[in-house]
Amino acid sequence: MRTSLGMIVLSAAVALGACGKSEDKKDPAGAAGAKTPGKADPGKADPGKAPASGDPVAAVGVEAGGFEREADEGAAAVLTAASGTVEVRRVGEPTYAAIAAGDALYAGDQLRTGDGAAATVTFADESVAELAEVSTLGVGSRDGTADPASSAAVLAGLARFTVTDRAPGEGAFRVYTPAGVVLTKGTVYGVGVAASGEARVGVEAGAVDVVGLADLAAEPVAIEAGHAASLEAAGTVEAPVAWADDDWGVWRDSADAEVELVAAVDGHAAALTGLGAGLATAYADLETVAVSFGELEAKAAVAADAGATADYEVVLPEASADLEASFAVAGNIEAMTWAYAGHAELAAGIYERHPEVVEPRWTVVAPHVDAAVLWPKRFEVTAAATLQPLRAQYYVHHPRGRVHAELVGVAVPEFYAKVEPPEVDEAKVRGRVKVKVWRRPVVLVKPSPRSVWVSAPQANWHAKVKVKPAKARARVAWYVRPPELKAKAFVGVKVKAAFKPRVVVGAKAPRARVRVHGGDAARVVVGAKVKIKAPDLSLAAKARAKVKVQGGVIVRDHRGAADVAVPDAPDVGVKVRDHRDGAAEVKGKVDVKVRDHRGDAGGKAADVKAKVKAGAGVKVKVKAPEVKVKVKAPKVKVKGKAEGKVKVGF
Repeated sequence: MRTSLGMIVLSAAVALGACGKSEDKKDPAGAAGAKTPGKADPGKADPGKAPASGDPVAAVGVEAGGFEREADEGAAAVLTAASGTVEVRRVGEPTYAAIAAGDALYAGDQLRTGDGAAATVTFADESVAELAEVSTLGVGSRDGTADPASSAAVLAGLARFTVTDRAPGEGAFRVYTPAGVVLTKGTVYGVGVAASGEARVGVEAGAVDVVGLADLAAEPVAIEAGHAASLEAAGTVEAPVAWADDDWGVWRDSADAEVELVAAVDGHAAALTGLGAGLATAYADLETVAVSFGELEAKAAVAADAGATADYEVVLPEASADLEASFAVAGNIEAMTWAYAGHAELAAGIYERHPEVVEPRWTVVAPHVDAAVLWPKRFEVTAAATLQPLRAQYYVHHPRGRVHAELVGVAVPEFYAKVEPPEVDEAKVRGRVKVKVWRRPVVLVKPSPRSVWVSAPQANWHAKVKVKPAKARARVAWYVRPPELKAKAFVGVKVKAAFKPRVVVGAKAPRARVRVHGGDAARVVVGAKVKIKAPDLSLAAKARAKVKVQGGVIVRDHRGAADVAVPDAPDVGVKVRDHRDGAAEVKGKVDVKVRDHRGDAGGKAADVKAKVKAGAGVKVKVKAPEVKVKVKAPKVKVKGKAEGKVKVGF
C-alpha cells in the first residue's frame, strides 16, 4: 500500500505528540495562526523524549566527514560573487566555514548568507542562482536523473534562478524545497521558503512545473510568466495567481510574521520523522530495482556473447522498466533528502536565534538536525555506487536513452544497437516501487554545443563561463528588505546560541570508496557486464549543435533492422509513433507520413506513404511496427486509411 508523504508526516506528528499550537505568549515572533503542520498543546508533550523511530543518525548509514576530491574532478557549481558573510558546509561535514568568490561547490554542499549578505552561484550547466540575505542554498546532484542536469535546493530564505535553455540530451533543471520540487526548462523565477516551511515560486519569464511533496505522483502545477504559486508546508500546491511585482522581501517578512515559533519547530520535527521513514522505504526500492536490473544486464551480456538477438529482445522490456523505475525513485530520494535538510535548517535557524523559546523541545529535533548533515552524503555515495553505472546502461537499454546517447557522446555497442528498446510502460514502472514518484517532465530543448556533463564536469569548465543573471523586472534589485520589519524570525535577528553537532566525523575518502553500512552485500553490481566507453565530448557537441528540433522537441529518423512489408488492404489498423523526444501522447486520427529507413538489397531506401484522415492535423515521421510490408521494388507507394493510437515521445 502506498502512503503519501503528507500522511506520513501526519502520522509522525501524532506519534511525537509534541507538535502543535502553543499558548506561550512570550514568543517574540508573536503571531497566531501559524502555517505549520501539527498544532498540539506543548504542555502535554514530553519534549525530552526521543523519537519513536530510533536514532535518526544511525538510520542514515554513513558517518560524518567530507570527501576527498580527485584532481581532475570538476565542481558542480562555483561561488562567482559574494558580499557580506557567506559560509559553506561541505557535504558530510557538520560545521560551516568561510568561503570566497571563485571557490568550488560540490553536490551536497550547502551555502548560506548572513544578515545583509548576498551571493551568486553559477552551475555546471551555466545556470545562475542569486541568493538573498539569511538564506541557505544546497547544491544538487547531476546524477539524480537519467538525463544529466544541474540542480539546487532552497532550504531557507530566498533565491532567484536564471536557468539556461536546455541542450539536447539534458534534463530539466530542478529546484527542491521543503514542500516540493520545481522543474524548469530554461526560465527566470524566484523561490522563497519561510520559517514555517511554506514556499512560494514566482515566475518572471518562461514557465515551470511544480510538484508538491504531499503527492509526487500528482499532475504538476504549471506556473506561467507573471504568476506565482504557494506551497503549503504540508506539501500541497495552491493555484497560481497573478504576480506583477518582485515582492520577495515583503513576502518573506509577511510569511514569517505569521509564524508561531514553537509550533513551527514542532512541525519541522514531525516532517523530519516522516521524511526519515520515507527515505528508508525509497532506498529499499532503489536497492530492489537496481538488483533486478543487474540480473537483467547479466542476461543481456550472455545474449550478446552468443549473438542471440531474440534473447536480448526478451530481456529488454524489463531492463528498460527497471532503469526508468531506478531514476524515478532516485528523484524521489533526492526530493526527500533536500526536504529533510530544509526542515532541519529552518528548525536550527529558529533555535539559534530564539533558544529561550524553543529550548524545551530541542532534544527532539536535534538528532534530526544531525542526521540532515548525513543524508546528502548518503545520496552522493549512492550516486557513485549505483546511479552513475545505471546512467551508462540507460543509454544502451532505454528508448529515450538510446536517442540521447549520441548527444552525450556515448557509443552504443553494436550488438545492442541493432535492437530497438520498446516504449516503457509507466504503469509497470510504478508497480515496481512502493514510494510515489513524479511524472517525468517534458524537456524543451534548443540545438546547442554547450557541454552536457554525463558524470563529473571537467575541472576547468567554469574558466570561460560568464555569469549572466537576468535583469530584474523592477528598476531596483529583485530582493529588497522592507524598511520596517514585521517579523522577528530570521531577518534582523542576531544569532544567540550556536548549534553544536554531535555526529562523529570520520576520515575523508573518495566518494566512490565510501560504503553504506548494511545492505550492500546483496547488491548486484551494475555495469559489470555491459561495458560502455567514456563519452566522446567532441562528437557530442557536434551532434547537439546539428540536432533537428521542432517545437522544442527532438525530431529523429527512426531506423530498424528487419524487412518492412506493404499492406495489401487499404484499411489497416496501425500504431504510429512520433520520434520527437519528450512530446506528449496524442490519440486519434492523424495524417501520417511513414518512411522506411532501411535499404533494399541494392542499398536504396524504400518509401512508404500512407495518408490517414486527420482528426488533429498532425504530421509526423514515424515507424509503424505493426504494419508488415514486402518490398519488391526500390520505391513503393501505398495509400490507405489507418486509425490507431499515436504515441508521441518516450
